[in-house]
Amino acid sequence: MGDKKESPVRPLIVLGAVSVISAFLLTWVYISTSTKIEWQRGEAINSSLASVLPQAKRFEKIETVDVWVGYDGENKKVGIAFTCAPRGYGGPIGILCGVDLEKKVTGIRIASAAEGLKETPGLGAKVREADFRQQFIGKERDEIRLKSEGGKIAAITGATISSKAVTEAVREGITRYEEFLR
Repeated sequence: MGDKKESPVRPLIVLGAVSVISAFLLTWVYISTSTKIEWQRGEAINSSLASVLPQAKRFEKIETVDVWVGYDGENKKVGIAFTCAPRGYGGPIGILCGVDLEKKVTGIRIASAAEGLKETPGLGAKVREADFRQQFIGKERDEIRLKSEGGKIAAITGATISSKAVTEAVREGITRYEEFLR
């Protein structure tokens, strides 16, 4: 009985067919889920914006910078929200800050570890805690300094670098983006 050799072309055809089918399925999954993912991303952004500028009912993004203008239910401007990412002890600290028309902070949100915060757990990561963040509410730009520098913000013990990074970034952000409050 003779040895029958298998054609070397057959495995290539099978591999090509599997590749085409896989590419088609991946494209179909991407197209069918991308709209929902974008909607959920937009909802997450709107939720975060509402947490730092609670008097706003809707937001408009300024395309050239990371600033959103907030409007109330009567379509009147109530303030802005901006992002910044100062360098802390462990890396960038993602911040979202809301400011009203009187240039007072209405809220501040700090990114979580899942969102890229690399500050030391139990120390620098305490910038996320409400006790630290609440100190900013109602403060004007010139009050947003650490108490050791003549301001009204108490630094977190053992996390002065992170505390200072947040206060400086919020203060500088208000200065940089105050033109959008007019």
